[in-house]
Amino acid sequence: MPKMKLSPMMRRMLPLYIAVALQNIPFWYAIEKLFMLGIGFNTATIGVMVAIMSIAMIVVETPSGILADRWSRKGVMALGCVALLISTIIGAVSMNEPVYVIAMVFWGVYAAFYSGTYDSVIYDTTMEEHGNSRRFEKYLGGFRAVEGGAAVVGALAGGLIASFVDIRDAYIFTAPLLALALIFILKFREPQLHKAEVAEPVFKHIRQTFAAVLKNRVLLPVIIAAVGFFVIQDIIFEFNQLWFIAVAAPIALYGVLSAVVFSSWTVGGLLASHIKSKAAIITLMSVTVAAIAVLIISRHYIPILATQFVMAVCLIAISVILAKKMHDQLPSRLRAGSLSVTSTLARILLIPGSLLLTGIANIYDIFTATWILLTAAAVSIVAFMSISSVKK
Repeated sequence: MPKMKLSPMMRRMLPLYIAVALQNIPFWYAIEKLFMLGIGFNTATIGVMVAIMSIAMIVVETPSGILADRWSRKGVMALGCVALLISTIIGAVSMNEPVYVIAMVFWGVYAAFYSGTYDSVIYDTTMEEHGNSRRFEKYLGGFRAVEGGAAVVGALAGGLIASFVDIRDAYIFTAPLLALALIFILKFREPQLHKAEVAEPVFKHIRQTFAAVLKNRVLLPVIIAAVGFFVIQDIIFEFNQLWFIAVAAPIALYGVLSAVVFSSWTVGGLLASHIKSKAAIITLMSVTVAAIAVLIISRHYIPILATQFVMAVCLIAISVILAKKMHDQLPSRLRAGSLSVTSTLARILLIPGSLLLTGIANIYDIFTATWILLTAAAVSIVAFMSISSVKK
């Protein structure tokens, strides 16, 4: 039987894909909210925790992106993996809310180092290997598929660990995998385009980074749309278990429920490369709005699960499409930093959004709070419609 040969691009990306898979497999993701409720959290304090985590991300995100542009993107990815490992270890020993919040601050640092950096590495590696960005969506979509596949495996395993061993062991069993991920990150050969272009003093670089995002008239509507849909996406993945808790879904099914939701990363990533027209993109956005409406009225975990899956698939595909549009407007020397600025803007909005969502959910219910997502989707669609040209 002939051996399958990998292309030079795929051979180069393989260590990174393995590292990303291991970083997205944490078994505790699937049962986190149940664990939090078990150590003293309620719906409102979960929102406070997410707000504190988001503040940590805001503080770190843009500096980490600029550091990645000026120093080493592989180095930033390695530091992020270490932060995730620390978060997991602290989570494993948490017995109360304050200690767990510390764990999530480290998770916020990890997420800040993660966001923008991997996208930029994939874009620049595509440019180095192929001389253009035409295959970027294919590779980024494949990257999202790896993230989703790993998350599905982690969710199923996490559910089994919580059901048959102990919910806290989901954290303990994750730690060795993250140490292995660090090894694969260090084996990856990073692209050098950003280093070839960086020559300005650091403060000038910082000014140019913010200007690239906030003063580019072509890019600004894309940024607004991307920020809005990112907020919705982050809320769905961060709080999806609250809808299942509200309808008393069986605890034994949480691993399966989370696996289905996480699989949207794979489906959405693969779908993105097939979306070629403005009408198709608007269809994805319209389906997202319809899914939010269903979340408002559903009271059983099966339609809630189906709705979250469809909604997340659309959001992942939209994020890949908008990421391509942003990358095409940015020079390599500002790419990671500019994307971190965009992510920071989203985090700033996520703080009041999370507090408002969980506050309303605590007073009324999560279904009433879902109207917030409908508002965010409407604003994002209006911003997208103002983009003069969306053809690739």
